[in-house]
Amino acid sequence: MTTVNYDRAVSYYDETRGFRAGVSERYREAARALTGANERTRFLELAIGTGLFGLPFIAAGDRYTGVDISRGMLGRIAPKLAGRARPQLAQADITAALPFAAAGFDVVQAIRVFHMLVDWRACIDEARRVLAPGGRLLIVEHHAPAEPGNPPPWARVQAQWDAILRGLGVESAGPRNTLYPSEAMMLERLSDISVDTRALDLLTYVELPVSCRTMVERRAGRMFRSDWALPEAIHREATRLLYDWLERDCEDADAPVERSMVLRAIAARF
Repeated sequence: MTTVNYDRAVSYYDETRGFRAGVSERYREAARALTGANERTRFLELAIGTGLFGLPFIAAGDRYTGVDISRGMLGRIAPKLAGRARPQLAQADITAALPFAAAGFDVVQAIRVFHMLVDWRACIDEARRVLAPGGRLLIVEHHAPAEPGNPPPWARVQAQWDAILRGLGVESAGPRNTLYPSEAMMLERLSDISVDTRALDLLTYVELPVSCRTMVERRAGRMFRSDWALPEAIHREATRLLYDWLERDCEDADAPVERSMVLRAIAARF
């Protein structure tokens, strides 16, 4: 199994995503407009997690199904709805055989998940199998546009953390994005098997502000999946050195900083 299970992140997942209220509702509007969805459209979300993006669809009465490998993440969805709707959920690895019949959905979407998949081609193949003729696949990722000025807190802390780990003889704390598909790779694959495929920016949003200290505390708490496999002794020493850097060299350690983000989609029709 190559899919990352986020059971250990359930308690802090939502609060560390950085989304302001209204972003997921805006995403629903953009996705429905892009796919031409109506009241009969059958949606499937791959790796629905705690429902950050799926909840507006479910609450609005869309025909919406979610699948995730993490039972703990799925368990957070129903309480958020407080009885307003009944979610259709399944636990499964999205890079293996999905527990759904062929041609059962009109739209399959994977939101901020493909950057974690090694076997992403298998995921595309399964999405294609469960899509009805004419169905659409949306692969959505986010990125931060280049901005002038100092790097934001997340980038500064990440760079320092990587340097510390290298100094401790750890070249890679976990999977690197170079293992995963670039947009060009996915476009090439989908262009070979779809009727049409294109990439476009869906929406721009501003994340909740975060400080360098907050990012350091998240590293200390092993809140990043790339740190989960670090040996305890390495993590403890790296955390000590990171706090030393924060107090010694980071004059604005507690200054909260916002950053703009773009949700970008690859949309394929089969």
